Amino acid sequence: MHIGGFVSSAGGLDKAIVRATENNFDSAMFFIGSPQTFKMPTLTDEDVSSYQQKLKGSNISSTYAHALYLANLATPDNKLFYSSVSALTKTMQNGEAIKLNGVIFHLGSHKGTSSKEGLDRVIKGIKKILDTSPGNTKLLLENAVGQGDKVGVTFKELGYVLDAFTNEPRVGVCIDTCHAFAMGYDFSNQSLFEKMLEEINSHIGFDRLDCFHLNDSQGELNSHIDRHANILEGHIGKEGFERILSEPHFASKPFILEVPGVDGNGPAAKDRQTVLDLL
Repeated sequence: MHIGGFVSSAGGLDKAIVRATENNFDSAMFFIGSPQTFKMPTLTDEDVSSYQQKLKGSNISSTYAHALYLANLATPDNKLFYSSVSALTKTMQNGEAIKLNGVIFHLGSHKGTSSKEGLDRVIKGIKKILDTSPGNTKLLLENAVGQGDKVGVTFKELGYVLDAFTNEPRVGVCIDTCHAFAMGYDFSNQSLFEKMLEEINSHIGFDRLDCFHLNDSQGELNSHIDRHANILEGHIGKEGFERILSEPHFASKPFILEVPGVDGNGPAAKDRQTVLDLL
């Protein structure tokens, strides 16, 4: 079982590894640059070397970057689309420089067109990003909560995008448990959980499912509210998390905590222990 956390990279990417290690995380996720700007940094040789040294001396087995929040590949606005492509490309290039497992991003909103049109633009954007960011770092689609014009809100929609990349192993999926629950996927009911597994296998495939964002939900089932809660402090429930964590198809996937934290400072060792106590 690999349990990770979304940690701060303030002061340098090497500091993210230090913080993850201090909290006994097996996996680390962090930002490369500000999530609120399209201008992505260029990593220096010193940045890369310091990061690699800290990682080498740790027990962290997988690393991810969360892409900028402003990215929207589903948009019909050309300026926003190409700004998003450029920023995600740079993030992928930086990710390859430090040998990340993946860059996780939100697909965005179709802005009053249609979900299909939005998803087709996402496919177009991914092709452009991969063409200019060679390597092994994966680009991972994160499921969203169905608010407004967002796309990628069901496993079927994520599968529609994946179908355009059947021969591209660098495109995969990260499932956020809060987002899925808020969209109506009920983890606490065995028959509904099995139905969800069938949907994941049919549209995504367990081999294309790379990792999880492990979050409880402040909103109730099918509430369409995107508000993370600490594990066991929201509406998913103990039984729901036990079912997720014990599912054999998920056993090798990193579970990355994106919670407020029991101390209010983000995921930490106490939050990791809460997960371990459910095993």
